[in-house]
Amino acid sequence: MSINTLEYALKKKPVITAVTRDEDLDTAVSSSANVAFLLNSDIMTLADTTAQLQAAGKLCFVHLDLMTGVARDASGIRYLAEKIGIDGIVTTRTNLISIAKHHGLITVQRTFILDSVSIDQALKTMQDSRPDAVEVLPGLVIPHVLPMTHTGNHSPIIAGGLLSTTEHVRMVLKSGCIGISTSSLHLWQWQDQDFSENA
Repeated sequence: MSINTLEYALKKKPVITAVTRDEDLDTAVSSSANVAFLLNSDIMTLADTTAQLQAAGKLCFVHLDLMTGVARDASGIRYLAEKIGIDGIVTTRTNLISIAKHHGLITVQRTFILDSVSIDQALKTMQDSRPDAVEVLPGLVIPHVLPMTHTGNHSPIIAGGLLSTTEHVRMVLKSGCIGISTSSLHLWQWQDQDFSENA
């Protein structure tokens, strides 16, 4: 797997389904999205969930920090890659990025922007861990933050958190993000041309 895989998946369908509840899985599977982030997943049901999403042609990412039943270490990540067959991970933990890359997983590092200090820290994190993409929360700060990150090469940006309307999505995509993650079900069917200025 590579960032080209993720970028290609998001090119025409930039909305990522952020699945927070089991009862929303069927909606995610039937959605037009190409990528799913599983939040609060459980190892007991993860194999079946992953199989359903992948059978529907979607890349399946697990948020390591929020899942239960698996250790957040090299063995746990290897198990997820080799036995469960996930496509990638989402994590706030820099040390897990290189481990996941070693096992061929696509890596998304999640970071929270609270002030100018956290922007500097996020830039340093990107340089140190080189994730395939960075998910910035809250997504609504993206138009203000991205201009501050153009001082050097950095990972592609995914916006997440507090994005609940098409206007929000248009705004952050126009700012240069490769995609947005959202738990708002009504946005899961909206893709590419749906977010054009005239939609």
